[in-house]
Amino acid sequence: MAAYKNPISPPLPEQLFHELANTLEFDRFFCNAARAAGLAVNADYAGLIRRSGNPSRYEFFFALDSAGKQPPTPEILIANTDTVGRVLNLGQTLYATKSAFVTPAPDIDLASHLVVPMRVAGRVEGALVLAWRHRPRRPPTRRRLRLVEALVAFMGNASYRSAVEAALTRDARCDPLTGLPNRSVLMDRLAHGCRRAGRNDHLLVIALLDVDSFKSINDELGHEAGDHLLATLAGRLANSVRLADTVSRYGGDEFVILMEDITHLEQIEGMLDRMLFAIRQPIPFEGRFLSVTISVGLTIYPFDDQPPDVLLQHADQAMYEAKRAGGDRYRCFERANTALLAQRSQLRRDIETAISHNLWEPRYQPILDRAGRPAGIEVRLRWQRSDGTTVCEETASELVEASTRTGLLECLLAATRRDCLSYGRPPAPLHINIHAAELYDRRLPARLSDWRDEIYGAESGTIVVEVPDDVLASHPQAGARLALALEERGLRLIVDQYQAHKRADLAHIAATPLYGVKCDPVADARGSRLLRALSAGMNALGLAVYVDGIDTHPARTVVDAIGWDYGQGLAFAPELDAPALALWLKNGLPAL
Repeated sequence: MAAYKNPISPPLPEQLFHELANTLEFDRFFCNAARAAGLAVNADYAGLIRRSGNPSRYEFFFALDSAGKQPPTPEILIANTDTVGRVLNLGQTLYATKSAFVTPAPDIDLASHLVVPMRVAGRVEGALVLAWRHRPRRPPTRRRLRLVEALVAFMGNASYRSAVEAALTRDARCDPLTGLPNRSVLMDRLAHGCRRAGRNDHLLVIALLDVDSFKSINDELGHEAGDHLLATLAGRLANSVRLADTVSRYGGDEFVILMEDITHLEQIEGMLDRMLFAIRQPIPFEGRFLSVTISVGLTIYPFDDQPPDVLLQHADQAMYEAKRAGGDRYRCFERANTALLAQRSQLRRDIETAISHNLWEPRYQPILDRAGRPAGIEVRLRWQRSDGTTVCEETASELVEASTRTGLLECLLAATRRDCLSYGRPPAPLHINIHAAELYDRRLPARLSDWRDEIYGAESGTIVVEVPDDVLASHPQAGARLALALEERGLRLIVDQYQAHKRADLAHIAATPLYGVKCDPVADARGSRLLRALSAGMNALGLAVYVDGIDTHPARTVVDAIGWDYGQGLAFAPELDAPALALWLKNGLPAL
């Protein structure tokens, strides 16, 4: 029986090779792996080079024993024309003398070196450099060289894991589209900012921004345009504030800005004005320019001494006030408005519930020509709440999101179809109202055409679509495209809510193939004269002139001089439900 022999302890390189598996810190792992590779071939120096464009650079370079001179800095650039450059380009291990080697410091005397490529995910992204002060009697053996290459492969895998972890950390803290801090980082900084403001007796401003009419751009030009717009706005916002301020993407087309260490309110106004101005500038995209504005709501801590989540709610409420005021402006949160805003928020939720439960009912108001004959019937939705109050479609459209308004339109189409099947087809065109979001709905003309066919069947019938004047003026191209699409299907588009005293301009109307213009009533003689002149211009363009809001006989006397074609209001007929409308049409009830 052979005598038992004590196992031979592995040499130091092998020991470090096994210990690497337990090294969790990446910087320490790379240094230990380089040290193990250097000791495996008795080198005097070991260093790691990472590809960093052209030229590359050392990450570190150190002596393997205390007798060797330490380089002053690892940040030494390496030209890609030397041995290292050849290794990075060819991906092959090279052993060479110092004649073709760039050292990390000119006063380090090296005789030879070994350069081993480091692959990261299959690509050469760096190299391990092992160097000797004196040329070795023989190059490293094949076994030792394979050990060095295995250690370098370990380093490449670790480099890949390090990059993945860095990317995951970045993704966990940054918005992938804009690169701005995300919501989780924002909440951390907001909590920290509140504590800092309390310690330093300074102000912290929380501003919540929303892009006006962002969905319209997304619907018209696609998500690529929307992403380009958001990324551009993110950069402009970051350039409009101080370096110490935080610009975060809060979600969708909303951003939040934290302005810390504010000592005077004038600082806030200056930054907000710069911000609004920067956002207004046109954004080039694929040969055209995108123009948007933002609505900004802000609250100030510690004047508004609330937890971070409540501060954001208050900024959000102020933002909606800015949006309701027309957008492209800012509003500051006022505690006196809290109760009103809470009521509006509850009403919005109730409206959405009523839509989902089909509680909205249509109301019909006849439109008459000058001879008193029905020339149209406008359909508007109404919802009676449990307390007896009535909510109109106009209020709902202002409060709910665009997606909910789509449900409101579907509710109107379904309810009107039901009433027409029950009480008979209307003897005049049905008028329905749309908003900015529907301008970009390319499926709308086909849906309305099918709806008309379901109501009128084989009989001829038409539908008139009404779009607010300010919406058409803001989206002329989309309005023109919709008008043409409706015209191809035998449908009509008219402008609603035209106010002569506010917009004495027909340019956007003349550029759109419209059927007519519906004007709001005038309150004075000057407005009446202006509307009379504009009415002549509309007739010259071949447009029918509607006048809305004729609620009294004196009001009708005033508008009679204008030259209107069709009138609508309580002086002709009230809003009626379906049975009352059928009776009104049958009996020819007199105007009120």
